[in-house]
Amino acid sequence: MWKALLLLCHLLVVGLFSDIHASCDLQAITGDDAEICSNGFHVEYPNIGDMSCKRVTLCHNVTKDLKVAPVVTYPNAQEDKKYILMMVDPDAPSRNNPIRRYWRHWLVADIQGQDILSGEILKGKTIAEYNGPAPPANTGYHRYEFRLYVQPPDSSPALLASEEKVRANFDPDAFASRFSLGKPVAQTQFMAQNLQQKDL
Repeated sequence: MWKALLLLCHLLVVGLFSDIHASCDLQAITGDDAEICSNGFHVEYPNIGDMSCKRVTLCHNVTKDLKVAPVVTYPNAQEDKKYILMMVDPDAPSRNNPIRRYWRHWLVADIQGQDILSGEILKGKTIAEYNGPAPPANTGYHRYEFRLYVQPPDSSPALLASEEKVRANFDPDAFASRFSLGKPVAQTQFMAQNLQQKDL
């Protein structure tokens, strides 16, 4: 009898914690920050879910779940084309003082359209290894932008020697211009802040 009651109490507490935990995870981004969110462009982290156009309300330790590269899908990708995916932070070190913008978090070329359609782990040419979000303390929310470009045939994108040395002060538009990428065919972002802060 006591064991059954203890088990029931345990399940109730776990269920309550799960509800609280889930309610703290994500909120939809609204206003001007939502303008770059393309319909259907999804960025999904294994332990959190779809982060597209979401703000992480960091009331528990979720950034550890952002350390692994997400799965990226876009239903309008074309199977016979290659793509380039870019992830940058325009708010480094803070949105009020972005003197290190754009921090380059991830850059992958030669992505097959089929992989973007099916949600396969990206198998392209990694130009910059995935570097998960780690916003400094007391800098507020950072935007983590994902930009998807069609890669022109026979192009071989690479970083300049000066870009390889540091991730800070990357220029996404200059990179896109250098390799004739044009505008992104899809883009989205999520927002996160340092765990040591209270939600703003």
